[in-house]
Amino acid sequence: MSGGEIRILAPAKINLGLAVLGRRSDGYHEIATLFQTVSLCDRLVLRRRFRGIRVRCPALPGLGDANLAHRAAELFFRETGIAGGVDIGLEKRIPAGGGLGGGSSDAAAVLLGCCRIHDLRPGTGRLQQWAARLGSDVPFFLEGGAAIGTGRGEMIQPLEPWPGSAAALIYLAPEGLSTAEVYRRLDPGGLTAGRGPLTILLARWREGDARRLGGTLFNDLEPAAFSLAPHLAEVKMALRRAGAAGALLCGSGSSVVGIFAGAAEAARGSRLLSGRFPGRFVRVRFLRRRKRWGVVKR
Repeated sequence: MSGGEIRILAPAKINLGLAVLGRRSDGYHEIATLFQTVSLCDRLVLRRRFRGIRVRCPALPGLGDANLAHRAAELFFRETGIAGGVDIGLEKRIPAGGGLGGGSSDAAAVLLGCCRIHDLRPGTGRLQQWAARLGSDVPFFLEGGAAIGTGRGEMIQPLEPWPGSAAALIYLAPEGLSTAEVYRRLDPGGLTAGRGPLTILLARWREGDARRLGGTLFNDLEPAAFSLAPHLAEVKMALRRAGAAGALLCGSGSSVVGIFAGAAEAARGSRLLSGRFPGRFVRVRFLRRRKRWGVVKR
């Protein structure tokens, strides 16, 4: 039987490595990245409606039909031919424009929630196709956990979970950065040498040593983002001084993440950095794939 209400979490992601491999003929950039979902999550409640799609978000009262959650629901009903609608209550905890994938994660959650409400089990390939039409990193959020993303980020290769002990401290800036502007400022001469750094990062990932992993974090978008927001480079250095094994910009910014050897080290770093910058720091843990935290029926 189909359910009338679904509650689902939409987690943020961090990029522990991000190589920009060049510009594609379609105008996008080819990338290779290591995604990891973390325990900072938006919360969604989906309820069946007789007709129409409504998205309610107290934190974003002016949210229009162009937002990704609404577009995901539109795509679901268009592709499945199911009559009816959905009411989406969205509690935002992931800041917009922070490079943490909040909008993409919300879109993936809406696709999964609509499927569950209607007892629909589309094949993985079909669901991935829907997700890719919504955004480059939406396919990753269908399962989350750790994965390598290639192409525009939509081609996903799941990884085994992080085998060691680690925690992350994320700086949430009060203002976001434009992904398009960051890419416009990208200097092709300052990019990493292909996939080599990601290969090294993957080897450290499999070792499970947070201190060795921290030394291999990289993001080709940092110089462009730091030129737009120089204080983010200061946040990165401050995280290292506060004990992070490594620190880097999240995606295209404006969030910055520090990786610590464990929860106690991250808590100490949080105390040292409290009040030093506009914005705030949040401690998070790495999440496994979606079955550990996903859809919950009431």
